[in-house]
Amino acid sequence: MQTKHNGIRQFMKRFLLPVLALTALSTPLSAQDDPLTKTVEVQRAYDPTLLDAYKISPIPRIDDTAKVNVKFSYPLRQVKPVANSYRLNPLPPARVQREQLDPSDDVRAYLRMGLGVKTSTLLDAYVGSERSKHFVWDVYANHHGSFGDVKNAAGEKVPTRDMRNEVGASAQYSFRRALLNGNAGFKQHAVRFYGYDVDTFRLADYKALPDNKVKQYFNRTYLNLEYESAGLPDSTWTCSALFSFYDYRSKSEQAEDALKLTLHATKALRPATTAGLTLNTDVYLRNERLAANSNTVVSVTPYAKERRDWWEGTAKLSFVFDNVSGSLKTYVYPSLGVTAFFVDNVFMPYVEISGRHHVNTYASLTAENPYLTPDTLLDIRSSRNLISFIGGVKGKLGSLFSYKLGVEYAIVNDMLFYLTSQDTTSLGNHFDVRYDDAGRFTFSGDLQFQPTRAWNFRYALRYDTYNMDKLAKPYNRPALDMRLSGAYNLWNKLNFYATFNVYGGYTALDFTGKEVKRSRGVDLNLGTSYSFFNSSSVFIQLNNVMASRYQVYNGYPTYGFNAMLGYTCTF
Repeated sequence: MQTKHNGIRQFMKRFLLPVLALTALSTPLSAQDDPLTKTVEVQRAYDPTLLDAYKISPIPRIDDTAKVNVKFSYPLRQVKPVANSYRLNPLPPARVQREQLDPSDDVRAYLRMGLGVKTSTLLDAYVGSERSKHFVWDVYANHHGSFGDVKNAAGEKVPTRDMRNEVGASAQYSFRRALLNGNAGFKQHAVRFYGYDVDTFRLADYKALPDNKVKQYFNRTYLNLEYESAGLPDSTWTCSALFSFYDYRSKSEQAEDALKLTLHATKALRPATTAGLTLNTDVYLRNERLAANSNTVVSVTPYAKERRDWWEGTAKLSFVFDNVSGSLKTYVYPSLGVTAFFVDNVFMPYVEISGRHHVNTYASLTAENPYLTPDTLLDIRSSRNLISFIGGVKGKLGSLFSYKLGVEYAIVNDMLFYLTSQDTTSLGNHFDVRYDDAGRFTFSGDLQFQPTRAWNFRYALRYDTYNMDKLAKPYNRPALDMRLSGAYNLWNKLNFYATFNVYGGYTALDFTGKEVKRSRGVDLNLGTSYSFFNSSSVFIQLNNVMASRYQVYNGYPTYGFNAMLGYTCTF
């Protein structure tokens, strides 16, 4: 143990301290995101993004505006519970969202409870400070779990478990021309390895497994601090700084600590021209049960932006230094993008050529696939978009209709895939990490239509094709993700929601290494809520009405039809 600590101290002396003395770093941490070494994002007149096309989960997803978002990507604002609405999004387990405080509301606390079939439970609580010009704070806790049985391809009912818990607090203090934000908390995600190769094993084999082969959980303790300054009244400078830390550990005692710092500054050179610089450092320390390497990534990204009456252009150049256990590699990613504005922004074609460095972590891998093989060393390395060619068109018609259609071809080194483990001590219900170089072609579309305040419609599509180097196929990567959603609000009391999702089929490898085809999934979800007494509401959610048996990953089928009934009160 003493040797381990001495090794960490030597690593910090040799690599971490010099880096922190010279630069500051990276993007905020998020359990649901793949952390990226990002460059500056440019604001455009309209830039809608594709809806998250989540795979169907064994338990329903709840996305409610009444909850608090633990993602620290943007400055914190006092949140508001929305007592008379229930936003349906029935896929992965509950995730919370932040909203800015509506000045017309004065809600300081809320409590939301839900109970559903498959023993699904929901409990969310939030307490916030009174509205203040300079200082706000909030404390939040949430739980969403499901513990029912799911029927697999052999017709056997297998007990499942998927539970997420979180407690945290956040605060924001506003100066005259600056903001100071912070949040801290603890999150846990617990799962059961309920999937297994039904061609080789049976339920009796599953039930005979010891606990360490059946149950897994991930604990994250996090802290984020952010400072934003608009500069002096007569200054053209703006700047921001961010510090983030997390400690991430699994039941199998695999641990990853991450430290991130960032410094960003921009300057208006003249009314149409802006220049900026981002200095970025990420440090990942992993124990001997997780990986053989630790990782430090430093990036320096200068950029310039020019805006004219009918076009906008941005140029960036990212220098990335990736140090893996003492082996330093340097990458350069140029980026150039141009957008044209025609017919009052109704028609805006755009083109972009760019590269990107994608830092994979244990936290990001298990957020995407929590069924990774426990008690084994993982190959954790960065993925690199060497070059991406992007083009498309976007626009809007007032506030009624907006759209974005685009294509992209990316050449990616070390693209990440998950293959079924052939470890004989498992039942084919674990996954190993594999990398391959690939070319990826993507077509995406995003349309939104809101004819009145009561009606709202959204359509999103993403379709991918791959040209692999070593792997025969892009295993466990479905080609299609599509979502159509609609909502209707009647008298600000009665709300109706619906989503229709289509998920493409994919090819996987079974326990014996043989290719298997998994069919596409079609998922219809309905929900409604009713508000009464201006402080209470009830909701009902119907998930997977068509009883699709889509497998999120090979061997892991979803629930069939399920429902949840709940109640919300505000104070």
